[in-house]
Amino acid sequence: MHAPASSTRRLVENLISNYGYVAFLALIPVFVVPLYVRLLGAAAWGSIAVCLTLQGLLFSLDMALGPLMLRDVARAAGAHAPWMYRRFLKIYAGTATVICVLGLLLLALVDANRLLRAEPISADMLCALRLAFVQFLFQFSNNATIGYWNGLERQRLASVRLAAFTLAKHALALTFLVAWRASACAYMAAFALVAAIEFALNHRSVRNEQTYASIAAPPPALYRSDALRFALAASLGLATAQIDRGYLSLALPASDYGLYFLISVPMLTLFSLQMPIQRAYLPRLVTASSPQRVAVSMLIVTSLLIVIPALVLAAFAQPALSLWLRDAELAAKGAAAFRLLMLTVAMSAIAGPAGLLLLNRHRNAMIAALNASILIVQGSLLIWLTPRLGMLAGAIAWVACGLIQLLLAPAIWRAFGHGNVDIGSIGV
Repeated sequence: MHAPASSTRRLVENLISNYGYVAFLALIPVFVVPLYVRLLGAAAWGSIAVCLTLQGLLFSLDMALGPLMLRDVARAAGAHAPWMYRRFLKIYAGTATVICVLGLLLLALVDANRLLRAEPISADMLCALRLAFVQFLFQFSNNATIGYWNGLERQRLASVRLAAFTLAKHALALTFLVAWRASACAYMAAFALVAAIEFALNHRSVRNEQTYASIAAPPPALYRSDALRFALAASLGLATAQIDRGYLSLALPASDYGLYFLISVPMLTLFSLQMPIQRAYLPRLVTASSPQRVAVSMLIVTSLLIVIPALVLAAFAQPALSLWLRDAELAAKGAAAFRLLMLTVAMSAIAGPAGLLLLNRHRNAMIAALNASILIVQGSLLIWLTPRLGMLAGAIAWVACGLIQLLLAPAIWRAFGHGNVDIGSIGV
């Protein structure tokens, strides 16, 4: 049976809106970063870069919550959706509050010179770091409303609101830098203020959509332990994505690691482009009577948008690097590693739907075991091969990750692709 036209149209609309937001985020820095650097100067912009790096690390925590919320909101759509939103709002806001308080206390110790005895941090950077934690408090909490809309397949609404508030943040930041003072503190103040407004307005919008007085009692099978087990599994997955750079940054000469980091950027970009596809397909996969059929559709889209471009880049690794880096010597030196990284992207993208089938069936222990196995193999290869092969060892570690996922994917499809999970089996 073919999906109704309205359902297909919504899927296409969600894919377009998701990728539109990704493109928007990619284009914004092209126009505004030169303005920030010109207004702030190198020192203040460096302080902002530190704040953005810190936030990037903190926001990676959403990898452990985002897919879980998408799955549970989609499955609970209807009577239990408002309760599910409140459940995840508590998790997001509680996590953000703890991190914000701990961060502010740590900065207080730094400011008092009780923790750091080296060169003191400037007052402007300390102010910016404090505001970075405040922004994280509201922005991470706001992910609950975004996850709620995404889970209900209202991803155009989520993308439009995210884009609108992102524009507001940059507009207010530029206004503060010009009309108030050109400092990292002013920049972060604008972002923190708009993040607070964004959270308040989005939360009010969700509350207005639901009649909270009529919320049904939550299903008894929805245990907190399910979220904790998935968080552990996702954390191991995050470690598999970071272990190569962490190890090679210590084991390689700076110039070699710099080249490896550079050629890994396209790989990470292609990996990030899988997220809009997963965000569009996961809600319908977890509610479909035949998850395997949805996974097949997802595999086709992923192959067209991710796998084929990755294979083309692998086939023409050196010319592609030369065209991008404008340096034939660097391109020749990094081509072999770049080729393997692109092959990894293709293998991981093909195996991606199998991972969602595991998520759909709440196989948290299996996901954790798979990620732990990959992590052990990667670590062993890095330790063994880096002294012999240099940066190529990092690419081989990634290939091992992709191969393990790809080889296990058919078994996962056979075991977990038929029929959907009964909500009473959550946590099994």
